[in-house]
Amino acid sequence: MAKNPEHLTCLEVLDKSSEFLRMKGVPSPKCDSEWIISSVLEKKRLELYLKPDEILSEEAIGKIRAMVVMRGKRIPLQHILQSVNFAGILLKCDRRALIPRPETESLVDHVLGRVPKSFEGNILDLGIGSGAILIALCLSLEQASGIGLDSSEDALALAEENIITQGLEKRIHLRKFDWHVDDLSQIDANLIISNPPYLLAREWESAEPEVKVHDPPEALVSEQDGFADLGRIIGLGAQSLKSEGILALEFGAGHPEMIEDALSSDFGDIEILKDLSHRKRFAIARRK
Repeated sequence: MAKNPEHLTCLEVLDKSSEFLRMKGVPSPKCDSEWIISSVLEKKRLELYLKPDEILSEEAIGKIRAMVVMRGKRIPLQHILQSVNFAGILLKCDRRALIPRPETESLVDHVLGRVPKSFEGNILDLGIGSGAILIALCLSLEQASGIGLDSSEDALALAEENIITQGLEKRIHLRKFDWHVDDLSQIDANLIISNPPYLLAREWESAEPEVKVHDPPEALVSEQDGFADLGRIIGLGAQSLKSEGILALEFGAGHPEMIEDALSSDFGDIEILKDLSHRKRFAIARRK
């Protein structure tokens, strides 16, 4: 970014920001620059190209520069913007919980393709994090109720803020819950969904700085080759789900066969589904 901000057009600022981020090794420099500039100017990204010769104010350039420098330090874009778009829903996003991933939107879509719009059941989200999954489901299934469980008080606080913003505080309730020691014997669920930790420690060690430094490791890494938390959740699902209730999971690259084996005793209609990159990532099954 130039030291002297006078007489810089929108397109010039975009070019300079993109080049700065490219030099810093940011994976999507132009796209991230577009998001930052559009956020400061309160415009859609497409609008940046409608008036490319528009001169930006010194105040706007100062804000853009500060945010671009932060992104150059590999602070996640979502933390800089303090928001994330998940399944068309704008949610607050910060260090208190894992940043919702675009691939997880496919898990929501798979579930919505298997339950009717009139679904009136109880949805249980194990490891609610920011609340993205449960909020998306409850906004689509207007008769459903939800319970979000998480062992992190920080995550529960963030989820509560997002739930209130979306007007779902009467339909979604939160509870501190550690699935390593607690059980679900007192909760009946019609649908359990979870995106639990499933990375191996070595996968986390080699992750990009945005993940390794800024996402909570306890939301990502699991023992037993990344399967410990998945196995525990499958057991809890067998304990809490009503007959014909649905269990929906996201899992890691090495887990498809392990998932099928673990589900086989208590679940039927087991589906192993792919994400948009054609990688096996999701499992959906029904309680026998």
